[in-house]
Amino acid sequence: MRALLQSCLSSLPSVAQWGVAGLDAAARKWLVASGSAYVSEMDAIAALLPEKGVYLLNAAYEWGCTTLAAPAPDRRGARLLRTLDWNFDGLGRHVEVVRQQGVAGEYWNVTWPGAVGALTAMAPGRFAASINKGPSPNAGDNASGAPNLATLRTGLLPSMHLLRHVFETAPDYAAARVLLERTAVAADTIFTLVGLEPDETCVIERKPDDYVTHQGVSVAANTWNYGLRAKRWGAGEETQSDSADRRATIAPYAGRSMIPFAWVEPPLRNEITRLAVEANPKLGNLRVRGYEATASREDSVPVTADLEIA
Repeated sequence: MRALLQSCLSSLPSVAQWGVAGLDAAARKWLVASGSAYVSEMDAIAALLPEKGVYLLNAAYEWGCTTLAAPAPDRRGARLLRTLDWNFDGLGRHVEVVRQQGVAGEYWNVTWPGAVGALTAMAPGRFAASINKGPSPNAGDNASGAPNLATLRTGLLPSMHLLRHVFETAPDYAAARVLLERTAVAADTIFTLVGLEPDETCVIERKPDDYVTHQGVSVAANTWNYGLRAKRWGAGEETQSDSADRRATIAPYAGRSMIPFAWVEPPLRNEITRLAVEANPKLGNLRVRGYEATASREDSVPVTADLEIA
């Protein structure tokens, strides 16, 4: 946890300007106001270290991802494929898969030391889901990965805390979908959800108090896709300019049988790729691989053994 804090915080220009302690205090104040049930956990984590920054990083929401929800190759279930891009060294090397428990049953959370929410997880026999960051109106100003509290709605849940709540409480795909569609969130978010049947796949594009859901084979990156097609809202600012290319690259892997992580190719894999995940909740199968940037910082390479839970 100390290594991750140092790696992440040292790269943030805002830290040099305002100081970690002030930003961390502001983040805790915002998290308390959000009504998150997990503030006490963050308090306990923060108490483990003299360094500040635990609340700040648990409010972070500045990453790029590419995700596919589609039938599994055997056509008997559904599969989620997902990469996570975030320009912090160490996220690939220190990734953990943690078995957690809620009232609805257990789930496997792909996470990091000191992190409280859920960005990617699978509940065997229920569903798998992940978060992509939605379009940001000031992406260019915040490309370093610094959590920008000014862009988050006060009093609403962080998306990663909502996703953890869903894994803890939703008994099935249908219940998870309703919670992800109807619960107000603090920032524009794209959720990808797969259930147990081949037709239980969707992408839910969220504004704080609105949503567009695309059912069936669905792809997500970091710009509006289905909401734009439905003419519900505009494209907004590009969080990642290659979002359309990444969606087009991952789409042909729907239902394709292949060796693990064969689909992790450019532009899905790039210099800030830190994580790749494959999940099939019907089989209870989860695969995870961590990545870090090459020495030239022009690409990324695997830095962990492949973890497979079945």
